[in-house]
Amino acid sequence: MKLTTLALSISAAICSTAAFAYTPGTYTASIAGQNGPVTVEVQTSADKILSVKVLKQQETEGIGSKAVVQLPKEIMTAQSADVQAVAGASVTSAAIKKAVQECLGKASGKKAAPVSLKNGVFEGQAYGNNGWLNVEVTIKDNKITDIKTPGQRETRFLGDTAIKTIGKDVIEYQTLNVDNVAGATVTSTAFKTAIGQAIEKAGGNIANFQKPVPEKIKKVAGSIKDHADLIIVGAGGAGLSAAVTAKDLGVKNVLVIEKMPVVGGNTLRCASAFNAADPERQKTLPMTDTLKDAIVKAISEKPVSEEHKQLMADVKAKYEAYLKSGSKTLFDCPEWHALQTYNGGDKVGKIPLIREYANNVLDTLHWMQSKGAPVMDRVSQGAGALWQRTHQLDAPAGLGLISPLYDNAVKQNVRFKLGLRVNDVIINDKGRVIGVTATDKVGNKYEITSKDGVILATGGYSQNKEMRQKSAPHLTPDMVSTNQPGATGDGIIIATKHGADTTGMNYVQVYPLATPGTGALQGRARKMSGLDDVIDVNKNGERFVKEDARRDEFVAAIKKQPDAICYDINDSSIVKPLNSFNEDVETLVKIGRIYKADTLADLAKQLGMPADKLEATVAEFNKMVEAKNDPKFGRKLFDRQIIKPPFYATPRAPSIHHTMGGLMISPNAQVLDKNGKPIPGLFAAGEVTGGIHGSNRLGGNATADVLTFGRIAAKSAVSQK
Repeated sequence: MKLTTLALSISAAICSTAAFAYTPGTYTASIAGQNGPVTVEVQTSADKILSVKVLKQQETEGIGSKAVVQLPKEIMTAQSADVQAVAGASVTSAAIKKAVQECLGKASGKKAAPVSLKNGVFEGQAYGNNGWLNVEVTIKDNKITDIKTPGQRETRFLGDTAIKTIGKDVIEYQTLNVDNVAGATVTSTAFKTAIGQAIEKAGGNIANFQKPVPEKIKKVAGSIKDHADLIIVGAGGAGLSAAVTAKDLGVKNVLVIEKMPVVGGNTLRCASAFNAADPERQKTLPMTDTLKDAIVKAISEKPVSEEHKQLMADVKAKYEAYLKSGSKTLFDCPEWHALQTYNGGDKVGKIPLIREYANNVLDTLHWMQSKGAPVMDRVSQGAGALWQRTHQLDAPAGLGLISPLYDNAVKQNVRFKLGLRVNDVIINDKGRVIGVTATDKVGNKYEITSKDGVILATGGYSQNKEMRQKSAPHLTPDMVSTNQPGATGDGIIIATKHGADTTGMNYVQVYPLATPGTGALQGRARKMSGLDDVIDVNKNGERFVKEDARRDEFVAAIKKQPDAICYDINDSSIVKPLNSFNEDVETLVKIGRIYKADTLADLAKQLGMPADKLEATVAEFNKMVEAKNDPKFGRKLFDRQIIKPPFYATPRAPSIHHTMGGLMISPNAQVLDKNGKPIPGLFAAGEVTGGIHGSNRLGGNATADVLTFGRIAAKSAVSQK
C-alpha cells in the first residue's frame, strides 16, 4: 500500500514537472487589448516563471492600467496565466493572460496551431458605443477577404472611422493586433472582439492573428514646411465653425490641424443642447408667477459692480416692457440670458464676454440652420440651464452640429491635417503669431506659417489630470470624465508660454447625470435632453433636489445620497425607440443599463427600493405639476405628469464635464496677455478660453458658446489690420 502511494506521488511529481518544463529564456507576445496591442515579456527557468512584465500598452488609466499592474503579480504567484480577470478591466486582463499563455507556449516548445480556416461568411457580435455591433467576416483560402457591419449605428466621425480604419488594416495585414482609433476605443474594441468571434467560428485561433501592423507614416529628415492664410488648431465645434466662417468670408487657404485621428471634439459627444433666447420658438411656453419671481429677485438684488448694475437695468427695462405688453408667454431676451449666465457663474465671469455671447448666440443658431443643422422647434430646459431656452437638434449626440459644419468645410475646400499635434506657435520679431510647429505620431516635425494668424480651438483640460488636479485639487484623480481623450489643455499650455493670461482655472464643472462608472453622457431612456418631464430619486425612491437646480447644487445633492447615485424616472411619453445618442432603448433595457416596468411598483422592485415610497414620490410630483408649485424643493420647471406606462429608470452619477477656466480673451476673441493687451495674430474660442461661464456653466451654454466664439474668432482674424 505504501509502495503504491509512493509510486503515485512520484508519478504526480513527474507530471507536474513535465507540465512546467520550459526552455529557459525570455519570450514576448502581443495581443490586442482595449486600446491597442498589449506586449508582454515572460522570463522562465527550466521549471518556473521568473518574471512577467508588460512592456507596451495603451490601456486606459485607472481602468485597464489596474490589470497591467495587478495581473503580472498574480500570474507570478499562481505560476499560471489561469488567474481571475481584474474587475472592470476584462478586455485588458484577457489580453495579458493570452499573451502570457503564448509566451509559455513558446517556452514549452509549443507552436500555435497552423491556420486552417473554413471558407464562408462567419458572424460575430459585441456591444459597441450605440448598440450591438454585428460583423460578417468572409474567409477564403485561410484569409479574411471582407468584413461587413450590417445595420451598425456607431457615431459618424468616431465609430464609423474606427470600423473603416480597423477593417481595412485587418484585411490588409491579416491581424487583430492593430491600434484602436483614439477617441473611439469602445467601438474599436467591440469591432475587434466581434471579428475574433467570427475567426473562431471559422475554426481559427486568434493567436495566429496577432502580428503587429507596420508603421504607416514614414520618418523624414528635417522639417516639413507648409503655409496657409489662416491656421485653426482643433477640429471640434469651435474650430469647424471658425473654418466655415472664414471660408464664408472669402479666405482661400484655411487649414485645420487636429491631433486626434477624428474630427468633432467634445461637441460630437454632447447632447446638442443649445441655449438661446428665441422669441419665435418660446412663444408656446407659458409664463408663471414662479418664473416672474425669479426675474424680480435677480433685478432687485444689490449689484456687485457697475457692469452688473447696468446689465440688471437692461433686463429690468426689457421686463417692464414685456409686462406692459400684456404677454402671457415666456419672457426672455439676450440681456436676461446674460444675467442668468453671470449670476449662475457666481458673478465671477466677465460681463463683456457674456454680453457678446448672449447677443450673438441666436444669430449663430440661425446660421447653423442655414448650414443644415436640424434644429427642433420644441424648446426645453436642460439640466442646470435655469430657463426654458434650450434647443436640441434632431440628430444623435452632436452630429447635428458637427456633420453640417464638416460637410460645409469639405465642400469649401478647407484643408484638414489629422493626427498632427501642435507643439508651439511661431512668433516673428515684431511679436506677432505667424504660424505653428507640430509633430506627427512618428516624430516628423512640421513648420506651418499663416498670413492671418492662428485660432486656438483645442478644448479644455479635463483629461489632463496633472493640470486638472493643480487647478482644482478638490477633485480626485480617479474621477471619470464625459470628455474626449484629447481634452488635455494643449492650447492653454502653448499660449501661456508666450505670456497669455488665464482666468478661472480652478473652476471645473461636474455633470450630475452621467452614466455611473464610465462617465458617458449617453445611456438614458428619454429622447429630449431637458428635465421638464423627469424627476430624480435616490435609492429610497425619494426626491432629494430640485431637478432644475444649478449643476453644482445637483452634484452636491447626489453625493449625499446612498452610493452617490440617483435614477432618472420618467414615463413612456418622452421615450422613442432611439434616444438622443442613437442608442436602442430596448437594447439598453435588455443589457441592464435602463430599467423598465409596466407599474411603478415593479420598477421599484427592480431597483431594490420601497415601492410605496416611489409611488408616493411620483404621485406627489404629479400634484405639483397640476399646481405648478414644488413646496418641498422649489422646482420651477413643470410640463407633463408621469402617468403613462411603461415607466423607466436610468441610473445616473456625477462625472467631470467642463473646465470653465482658460485663456483670457477680448470680446472679439483675441488672446490677451497679463497686461490685458492682445497678443497679435493669436485668437481663441471654445473651452480653451475662460471668463464666460464663471465658476459654474449653465447647461446648454457650452455648445452655444463654442460655435458663437468660433465665428467671432474667424471674423476678427480675417478683419484684423
